[in-house]
Amino acid sequence: MNEREAEKFVKKDNVWKKPDYQAMLDAGSPLGVVYFVKKVRDSLGASPQYRYSDNTPEKRFARQKEYIDTVRQIQAVMEDVQTVADAMGVYDRFLVGNGYVDMVQGWGSGIHYSATEKGRNNPVITDKLARTLHIRSEAYFERDFTQKARKEQFGVPKDQKVPAGYAIHFYDGKNGYSRAGDWRPGTYYVTKGYSILQTNIESHEAALRWAKEFAGQRSKSGKVRFVPRQLEHVHRGGPDYRSGQEINGQDYLDTFGFRGGEFGNWMNQNDRQASLNMGFEALKDLASALQVNDKDIAYQGVLAIAFGARGSGNAAAHYEPLRKVINLTKMHGAGSLAHEWWHGFDDYLGTKMGAKGLLSEQPYLYPLFKKLVDTMKYKPESQEQAARRTEIQNARMQKNAEGWLDSAVLSSLKYYGDESTLEQYAALKTAFLSGEPGTVDKISTLKKQTAGRVIPKSERERLESFERILHGMQEQETPQIGRTETDYYRNSMKMGKECEKDGGYWDSNVEMTARAFACYVKDTLPYASDYLTGHAECALTFVTDKSGNTELLRAYPQGEERKAINAVFDEIVADLKLQHILTHEDITQPLPVKHVPLAENEQISMFTDSRPSVIGQLAAAKPAVKEKPVQAASKSTHAPEL
Repeated sequence: MNEREAEKFVKKDNVWKKPDYQAMLDAGSPLGVVYFVKKVRDSLGASPQYRYSDNTPEKRFARQKEYIDTVRQIQAVMEDVQTVADAMGVYDRFLVGNGYVDMVQGWGSGIHYSATEKGRNNPVITDKLARTLHIRSEAYFERDFTQKARKEQFGVPKDQKVPAGYAIHFYDGKNGYSRAGDWRPGTYYVTKGYSILQTNIESHEAALRWAKEFAGQRSKSGKVRFVPRQLEHVHRGGPDYRSGQEINGQDYLDTFGFRGGEFGNWMNQNDRQASLNMGFEALKDLASALQVNDKDIAYQGVLAIAFGARGSGNAAAHYEPLRKVINLTKMHGAGSLAHEWWHGFDDYLGTKMGAKGLLSEQPYLYPLFKKLVDTMKYKPESQEQAARRTEIQNARMQKNAEGWLDSAVLSSLKYYGDESTLEQYAALKTAFLSGEPGTVDKISTLKKQTAGRVIPKSERERLESFERILHGMQEQETPQIGRTETDYYRNSMKMGKECEKDGGYWDSNVEMTARAFACYVKDTLPYASDYLTGHAECALTFVTDKSGNTELLRAYPQGEERKAINAVFDEIVADLKLQHILTHEDITQPLPVKHVPLAENEQISMFTDSRPSVIGQLAAAKPAVKEKPVQAASKSTHAPEL
């Protein structure tokens, strides 16, 4: 494994495959014992944890090996656990037996355990793991494993599980809670917390069905993942870069310098030919839009491409940073090529600029990328926005100043003064809040005359500070122009709330730059190129606010914001050409006319004997697990995209 592969594949699920807990129960293993095995495995970290000192590839590799060895040690011990007695012996057998913990004889408290240096230096050995393994007695095991397993419905088939938070009870006619006496013995009732939801249900199956239906009605507001619509037609109005010819895989290798490529097994000959033709023209259009050399499209031989071969859930297309591959999923991928190409270029630039991953995740490494992110997310305020913000800030400042002033003097004036004193204070407070210099001195004098003491020094200094700020507010003739969030950024955050479970995808630098780049290419090309940018403006949905009003939400840049973002992309492309990361070309040349046509029924392939595909080798190395053809790929480390 290379470094990035090790980061991806050294995981608990690959070292200790998840056991078939249901099969263990079916084989007669006690419920608590199987649940114990599960909790022990769950207490292990999903991947290696690194110390601050693990700052070289060699040290991280050593930590990964240590993780694998330790997980396999605990797996070997757990595979022998069949009874409660076995479970109670795991702590000594694993932790003590492998030297992670020492048994220490106390003076009067018996034996206790202490972590050894080996245990302290191994990140797999955690307090969580030790607590799970430490079973004090059979009663403890019964309470913490067997009873908890029943409570969590562990081992209960999915279709038999009661919805979370609900419970089904049998009424035997003895201990009921009916005030009207209308509960029928021999029936079931459903509760949620301390609330009784339904009674007199004839059977457990009927009660379960009722609980599921009721719980389903309460969760109909779940979010729906956004999936772009497939283009009905793919239009293109640019030059005939193919010279009227059918494109084959070798044309991709020769023209763009792709490292390799592949097709999915489900793509027929017509699908492959159409994908090759449209993809070739789209990539030529991209080179024309950026005015770069064709070889820059594959980042000078770094990039590979796949059509319908490396699917990722519902994603129409995706980029895999681990293998540096763009995949377009049959016709669903049409329209997303510019978006995915940018992800690959973002990754390529990250390597060039010294980022650990995509450059958009560390934009400060390249000032123009930092400028791009700032331009996408923020814009200068309008005069009206600045005035409104200043008004709100001033009102907040005056409210705070008034509160501090009242707390410093008002109670004393009320206690020792009279109505005339309070009238003087009211006039002085008005002057103070308007920023009139010297007002704090006058208020302190008033307090001295009334209560016999001045404002304490610490409070006086704070009030004088407020006085200077309030005075400055009055002196400022026009509000200073600040910055505010762009509509693009706000709409991206709203899109995440509408279409994401956890958030952080739509408003990430990675996704926002990719959507903005697709719009940039669409605007730069003087003609339509749907296969390249057809999905540039597809990120939209209807949302309803609390008042029931519906609006169309667009999570892509528009108007003046879009022009500003496009200008920064112009700067980035120009600067990368100056740095010779990109090569300037004024004109994109068409493919030379071929004199040797494809043979009838020739299989279109992007693999050649002289230039085998890395992806193809990886796919060939995987054992077949199904009789029917399958897509040959590992899942992407990148989140599913458009």
